[in-house]
Amino acid sequence: MDYNSQKTERQKKAIKQARNVFLVLLASGLSLGLLVSIGLVKLMNYFGLTEKSNQMEIIKERINQ
Repeated sequence: MDYNSQKTERQKKAIKQARNVFLVLLASGLSLGLLVSIGLVKLMNYFGLTEKSNQMEIIKERINQ
C-alpha cells in the first residue's frame, strides 16, 4: 500500500470525524476532571484536611496516652 498517494474523500471524512471525536473526548475529560478536583478540594476543606496540624501537640498526646 502506498501511503504517499492522494487521500480519498472517504479517508478525509474519516480523519475529520476522528479528530472531532478526539476533541470532544478531550474536552469532556478535562471538564469532568475540573469538576472532580473542585469537589475534592471542597470536601477536603469541609473535613479540615487542608489545615496544617501542630506535630508537637500530636506527639505529646501520643506520649501521654
